[in-house]
Amino acid sequence: MSNSKYGVLIGRVEEIKADPARDKTPHYKINIWIRDDEIYKVLINCQSINDKTPQLLYYMGEVCQAEITGILQNMEYGFHEIDYANNINPKIAVDYIRSGLFDPHKMKVIPYDISGKYDLRGLIEKDMKKALNNDGINIYVFGIHYNNDDKGIHNIHMNQGNIEFYSDENRIYHDGCFFLHFTEEDKWFGYFLAFQNQSWCTDDGGNPLEGSYKEAYPTGECCYNTVKIKG
Repeated sequence: MSNSKYGVLIGRVEEIKADPARDKTPHYKINIWIRDDEIYKVLINCQSINDKTPQLLYYMGEVCQAEITGILQNMEYGFHEIDYANNINPKIAVDYIRSGLFDPHKMKVIPYDISGKYDLRGLIEKDMKKALNNDGINIYVFGIHYNNDDKGIHNIHMNQGNIEFYSDENRIYHDGCFFLHFTEEDKWFGYFLAFQNQSWCTDDGGNPLEGSYKEAYPTGECCYNTVKIKG
């Protein structure tokens, strides 16, 4: 996809749609209103292409880092590039391992869509319905910008530690997620997604450290629920 810069998209939720569970790689799709003549499409991966472990890791919780939220709430609607290495908005760059935004030990393995049961679609949709066309809730989506027939953001998940799939996308301070800011209450909530076959021990290039995985899966202290938390 062209113009594949990392950054954060800020706007308002205008439309939501979930792919059916029968899709092999379903997405939760959100249209983000920036202004009347500018709409972005957001594609949230909800299942892995890995048939052995298709279910994702998920965590949602309140974001209590005043520095990052203080910067974000003073930024205008639209897409803002982030390049940690080149000092472009480095203070808002997201890194699941290094930023200390949440405790990965609290992540859960969760199916995308199981009728009547606890699933990823339901958890995302519950809050998206609150945000839908609500002037009091802003959305902040971290990921990779694309510009084909539509403008949008994808890779809204951990983007490092890839072993078997997409290792060319490994970077540090380059992870995707999304925040909702409930402005009246001034509450921030973060939503974080990762794949089960990503290592949580990575080098300065975002690549999995030697010995951190076995047979294309993280091992030892390099799993989401065993990694030593930084910060």
